[in-house]
Amino acid sequence: MGVAVAGLGDIGALHARNLSHLVPGARLVRLVDQAEVLGKRFGEELAVPCSPSYAEALADPEVDAVVIATPTPLHAEMVIAAAARGRHVFCEKPLALDLESGRRAARRTEAAGVCLQVGFQRRFDAGWAAAKQRVDAGDLGEVQLFRVSHRNRGHPHGGRTDRLGSLFVDMSVHDLDSARWLIGEVRALSAFASPSWAALARGTDVQTAVIVLRFESDALGIIDNTRAAGYGFDCAAEVMGETSTLRVGTSLRSPDLEWLTAQGLRVELPVDHIESHRAAYLEEMRHFIRSVRSGRASGVGGGDALAALALALAAEQSFAEHRPVELSGCA
Repeated sequence: MGVAVAGLGDIGALHARNLSHLVPGARLVRLVDQAEVLGKRFGEELAVPCSPSYAEALADPEVDAVVIATPTPLHAEMVIAAAARGRHVFCEKPLALDLESGRRAARRTEAAGVCLQVGFQRRFDAGWAAAKQRVDAGDLGEVQLFRVSHRNRGHPHGGRTDRLGSLFVDMSVHDLDSARWLIGEVRALSAFASPSWAALARGTDVQTAVIVLRFESDALGIIDNTRAAGYGFDCAAEVMGETSTLRVGTSLRSPDLEWLTAQGLRVELPVDHIESHRAAYLEEMRHFIRSVRSGRASGVGGGDALAALALALAAEQSFAEHRPVELSGCA
């Protein structure tokens, strides 16, 4: 199955390399990027043609599917263009910056009968998947509390929101998807962040946020996000049930590596989300190709993408209006 990758930033380059060598049933046949330097570099490395024209890639009869890893404002229209050509789509999250664009993209893929998978890679991480199995099996008893800390050392694109959306839409959306996936639907949320809403309104993103959730089950959730963690990437979750509690992810409590020396304990954490979830990124792409080849739904499609986006936008609204937001039927 021929695949084109559009967007050769960090995550697009990883997907391209995986598709080139490590995904059974897939052939990397084209690359698309506006940056000539990136196109030349990866075209030579992976021995496939690269051009700045997405339309040209979609018109190529060898292309059966596309991977969209471009800036977020381009996602929805690129999904729609692929569906119009009958190409299956893997799109990095979020599907869009607003719900109407996201709904339109999801509807077009459904009408075209093509597979749509959105990049929520935690669902394919071994630890997170094991946590999901435990929760679903009832091993924790009735869930009381979900907590996740998701931190990074800096903001891509210098804190501008025009390429990624706000922290809520770009970063928190992962945690909100994890909350729905592990615990269930969210009834209401409240969000708090710094710096102020005025900074976000000027196009400068907030650095740190906390989102408090109440699920339909009456369980509670707490999400903390920051792009001001000088020590590096850190992502860990806890699910507390009536009978037991589980923890998953990489954190200071459960790091990738602990090194005890005469000078003390050194803890080594992944430098970024790509290093931390490298195996999950590979597995999600293998899952996408299997879904297309088998004709089965991807399991992480438009519905999940829209639900997570709706929660992220509700968090933005809560922060802006200084009040809780009810979620019933918002997606």
